[in-house]
Amino acid sequence: MSNLDLGIVLIVAAAVSILDLLEVFEDGQSDKLILPVLALLAYVWIRDRNRQARVAEQITAMSRATDGMWTLLSSGDSVKSLNGAAITRLLAEARKDSDLWLFKGGTGTYIRAVTLPECVERAIHTRRRMRFLLELLDPTNKALCAAYTQLHRSLSSDGAEEKGWTALDTRKDVYATILAACWYQQRNGRLLDLKIGLSDTFSLFRCDLTSTHLVITQRGPEFPGLAIPRDSAHYHPWNVELETSLDQTRLLELGRAPQLSAQPTVAETRELFVALAIPLTEEFTDSDVKAIARGALSRVDPYQGRVPVPAPSIN
Repeated sequence: MSNLDLGIVLIVAAAVSILDLLEVFEDGQSDKLILPVLALLAYVWIRDRNRQARVAEQITAMSRATDGMWTLLSSGDSVKSLNGAAITRLLAEARKDSDLWLFKGGTGTYIRAVTLPECVERAIHTRRRMRFLLELLDPTNKALCAAYTQLHRSLSSDGAEEKGWTALDTRKDVYATILAACWYQQRNGRLLDLKIGLSDTFSLFRCDLTSTHLVITQRGPEFPGLAIPRDSAHYHPWNVELETSLDQTRLLELGRAPQLSAQPTVAETRELFVALAIPLTEEFTDSDVKAIARGALSRVDPYQGRVPVPAPSIN
């Protein structure tokens, strides 16, 4: 804006000079115009300098804040870098005590197979209500799921299972997590406060926020992660950030979900996703739908390869 002001002043000055050269003005008139033009030029210049000074002050303040945040992060006092085994133990402890679990990630495979069923069992045992909030990939967004799949295929080592993963497999995995969450919520409505949001973006990192820690991981327990305890200055801002992110997603209207049987059928599974406005399209064969229903309630730890544990029949 300051450049525009300066340009206008220069144009006025040039116009005065040209008109003077063309002898449009009477003698002495051009001299009377020079002083106002110079005054206007000085005003614009001073205002621009003041604006630049304010911007410099803001940049300096932001730089100081960033430096302070970086010092706090690098100090190790509030943010811990942990190896995969330590992260696994920390999450296991959280499943025993936490009455909040806010997950932001991709397909939620580990959430579906381990975290959700164990948290539900703990809620039943203690009769304590559990808030369970999930932000997952939108399985109806084919391009998103394809990009997510390609990223993980490119990062996986030769011979790894991820190398053969397809976008359809990713979408099936998300559907299985949604089905599992609905299944548990229907049987434990008084104890499980569930919210599911579908995102049109993805990240390499996954966030698990519990009552005691925020844990940030990537791709599995063989990779290091970060743990931020509740008493850290970073915990509550992250809590607000993650809940705000969830609220900006496409939230599923779970109250519309039809009742699911102990072992959901193909017809029930298709009906569920139609009711949730994320229908299984013709790409999903009945065999695919059976795999979704089977995977939803199969408690196989994807990182440990445990023998499937039957899902509990909870009334």
